[in-house]
Amino acid sequence: MTEKISFITQEERQSGKIGLGLYSRYLNSMQYLPIFLPIILILLVLTSLSESGFRYLVSLWANDCNTIICGDENQLKNVIRLWLQNADAYRISLFFFLFCLAAILLRAISWIVLIGFLANGARVLHNQMVESFSNVRVTFLDENPTGRLIRRFSGDYIQIKDEIPNIFSDIICSIIELLIVSVIVIFQAPVAIIAVLPCIFFYYSVQVLFKTASREIQRYTKILETPIWSLFTETVVGFQTIRAYGKSKIFYDRLILLSHDYAKSVLLQSRILRWLNLRLKIISEFFGLAVTLIAVILVANNKIGVGEAGFLMSLTIGLDATMQWLTRSLSMIESKMVSVERVIEYKNLPSEHIHYSHDPKLMKTDWPKFGEIIIENIQASYRKDLPIVLKNLSLKFAAGKKTGIIGRTGAGKSTLFQAFFRMLYLHSGKIIIDGIDITQISLDEARKVFAIVPQEPHLFSGTLKYNLDRTGKYSDEQMWEALKEVQLAKYIENLPDKLNYVLTERGHNFSVGQRQLICMARAILCDAKIILMDEATASVDMETEKLIQETLNTAFVHKTVIIIAHRLETLNNADHVVVLGNGQVVDYGTPAKILSKLGESLHSHLS
Repeated sequence: MTEKISFITQEERQSGKIGLGLYSRYLNSMQYLPIFLPIILILLVLTSLSESGFRYLVSLWANDCNTIICGDENQLKNVIRLWLQNADAYRISLFFFLFCLAAILLRAISWIVLIGFLANGARVLHNQMVESFSNVRVTFLDENPTGRLIRRFSGDYIQIKDEIPNIFSDIICSIIELLIVSVIVIFQAPVAIIAVLPCIFFYYSVQVLFKTASREIQRYTKILETPIWSLFTETVVGFQTIRAYGKSKIFYDRLILLSHDYAKSVLLQSRILRWLNLRLKIISEFFGLAVTLIAVILVANNKIGVGEAGFLMSLTIGLDATMQWLTRSLSMIESKMVSVERVIEYKNLPSEHIHYSHDPKLMKTDWPKFGEIIIENIQASYRKDLPIVLKNLSLKFAAGKKTGIIGRTGAGKSTLFQAFFRMLYLHSGKIIIDGIDITQISLDEARKVFAIVPQEPHLFSGTLKYNLDRTGKYSDEQMWEALKEVQLAKYIENLPDKLNYVLTERGHNFSVGQRQLICMARAILCDAKIILMDEATASVDMETEKLIQETLNTAFVHKTVIIIAHRLETLNNADHVVVLGNGQVVDYGTPAKILSKLGESLHSHLS
């Protein structure tokens, strides 16, 4: 039994530990990394030292040299201790005020530099993702639901820009603070290393176990979140059809089911955090108890003063909060780095722009001059692993002639147009225009040969001038001439701002027929040698269709025109007619010959 291939691709979910390579790629996206990295580390170390330094100064101030041995009066800490103990209240208050103010400013500067640096890297990644996405093959948009694409450019990017920089800041600050506390405690009371080493071991074991579970839960949560957005988008776009067929409850039940699955994963994330907090609390309390007992013993033996004992104990108070925050941040950075993983995946999408063997220097400046199209045995599919839809198709379109294409739904009419624009995967064959195989030249060169008037007119939010000429190549006079060709000039002249008249989304402040005529004017303006009309009159009234036919006979008189016809009357103005079926040529001839065959076939069928 053959395996069924789905056109919609499954969203990838990575597994296992986040590798150092991902962190390296994230950091390498930052601009001026060698310059900012040492600056940031120095600022963060000074910030953490300032917090411990304040407590240490208070401990020196609280110690009395009459009860402990202060040592050499020239020693720095004794000089500071004597100054603090002999200074008056005003000087003491001013000194601590200025010290706190400097510490606050230092923390603010370090935070701004770090967050700004990482957020700028997120913008670089986003721009690279947009660049990659803009060059991806067109079928990629059909293979991936809208909600999946929206999440990459919204939720994942927001996490990289806003959340990950804050988490990185918390991680670095927490690590520096724990290191400083451990070093100070061991320096002041070396015997405390007996408590430090077991705490480090148990802390590492707990956070490794927690990170592994949290990372996989976060990945699974991401996968469960995407279908909700996809279903929501589909429902909003198609709500009229859903209500018309009475299927609202089906979509409602589907949304409730997806929401419940997503809520379960979110609940699991909160439960695992409670598991972590309990274990870290036990470890930190054990460390605090050990340091307190050691400090009491040292004070009893006059090794340190009460102030220094208080300083050591104050360092351990709240240490569980720092450990919890560090472990939580380490697990969060692993789960949030999933967003970096997903953005980098879209940053490296396969581009439809590939290397071509044809030398552009060999192309003449006036190519294409005639517009003759020769199709030689092309086999194409929408994706490499999908079934072939154009099967050994060979066909010739005469230069400067009008050719109509007819066939049943699914015969390959619009697919042939997609092959012209190189939107399909070409297994074999050639598409030759005036002696040049367009499958071997750049996409820009290949696509500018054609102008298309689609079945559904495509307009964009913006001015009428922007919709006629998005690249700014043509003058206002040329635009007015194109509008006259489609008999829209008088109507546009009566609009406010004329060519600068602003179109709403998809051009809905124009009728369907007017939108189609604007698309015709756009095709006239680009002056392409080959005009493709994909059932351009299917959605318009008879009067607009008459205008389109008149434009075909005047503006495109010397062009090669290929028309997908939905009405047999359209074929009367064609020079040749092609009948397609199942991706192959079924018949070819003059309109009279083809129409007579169709009439005979219909008569025999009715008989």
